[in-house]
Amino acid sequence: MMNDEEFFEVLLRWNLWGNQQLNIIPRRVLSQIKPFMDYHGAIVIQGPRRAGKSTLLYLIIQNLMKEIAPERCLYINFEDYALSSLELTPSTIQRLLEVYGEKVYSGEDFFLFLDEVQNVKDWHRWVRTFLDTHHNNTVFISGSSSRLLSSELAGLLTGRHVVFETLPFSFSELVINQGYSTDSIYIRKNKNAIKGLLAEYMRFGGFPEVVLRRPINESRARRILTQYAEDILFKDISTHYNVLNMKILKFVSLFLAQNSGCKLSIRGLQKVIEAEFGEKSSTTTIANYIQYLEEAYMSFEVRHFDYSIMRAIRRPSKYYMVDTGLRNAMCGSLTPDRGKLLEYVVYLYLRTIYDDVFYWSGKREIDFVCREGKEIDLYNITYVSDVNEISVRELEGFLEFPSGKAVRKRYLITWDLQRTITHKNITIEAIPAYVLLLQKSENW
Repeated sequence: MMNDEEFFEVLLRWNLWGNQQLNIIPRRVLSQIKPFMDYHGAIVIQGPRRAGKSTLLYLIIQNLMKEIAPERCLYINFEDYALSSLELTPSTIQRLLEVYGEKVYSGEDFFLFLDEVQNVKDWHRWVRTFLDTHHNNTVFISGSSSRLLSSELAGLLTGRHVVFETLPFSFSELVINQGYSTDSIYIRKNKNAIKGLLAEYMRFGGFPEVVLRRPINESRARRILTQYAEDILFKDISTHYNVLNMKILKFVSLFLAQNSGCKLSIRGLQKVIEAEFGEKSSTTTIANYIQYLEEAYMSFEVRHFDYSIMRAIRRPSKYYMVDTGLRNAMCGSLTPDRGKLLEYVVYLYLRTIYDDVFYWSGKREIDFVCREGKEIDLYNITYVSDVNEISVRELEGFLEFPSGKAVRKRYLITWDLQRTITHKNITIEAIPAYVLLLQKSENW
């Protein structure tokens, strides 16, 4: 059993008391969290492992320290080695708070940060009781995303929480981190350097441990990303959902990675598994495995767009992995399929700025149907740099889409072509991907 001094040593190890400052890279999600700094409830940080959730907590603390004393922020890391010998329970959290109150700050108006909270048994009961009895406090929570599911939190915290995502670096975050400006004139003058960084981003993705160490070593990057994939499967998903057939789960994850952006039928995947392993898996099991991958932030589902919900659910979905580097490493190569990966990075950007992102398929396709309120923007992606390289099929989808009055804009996202295209009386804006991905970045 640990004494008070030992508990205090744990707190001293992780907190920024005494105005200690860390050199932390800014994240765009902080601008979304700032309006909730006075929210009297739980702020939950979700995302894949190693995407920077703990670092974001420190970024929030440093932002708070601009206005309050650092002693009013209490950060507890439940993966501290000194706590590993204990059975972590709500009593552990309470004991740490008592030590904090006795030795650091005795007031009630403090901000509480609980990191890797899934290691504490029944942590949600303690948090709910704390919020019910401390009406002026904000609790920030982070940990394994498969154990902090929004669907479960709604019941555990009785609605007194908001959720924010921390994903691998976006392209704009990477550009800013590498010392480039996102000013439109600067981008135009330095577009070759920006395009080079985008090509690298398509290849290696945005996980901090991979892209912050320069120059990027391909062998090192592949090893790190492969280990991330293994950890998500075997540590996050397997343990939480008690998966009985890890061989099939791993195959499903690889199939989604290799076929990212392709329409996927559960029954079709069932036949592939039967041919590969000579054994049957139920469609329910396969659908559950895909859901687990989504809940662990390994992949995202893109559903078919239709004005009829019943027609939409009958159509197959597409899937994209959370990071291009992770996808490439899982597929066994960091050599990019440029057209597919350009589509990939555009999707990862669009899902952060629109309410919903779908695809649409008729005789032709629309890569992404993006809804904002009642309005719709259409996007097709093509790896071209000259108008003469554009295939007619890239434009015909815009004509075939059942638009009605809802369509606001039509975009053709290119590698390096910017111009307005008129095709059979419709207007399409061709925009280079590096321009699109850096839009709105100056606002954070």
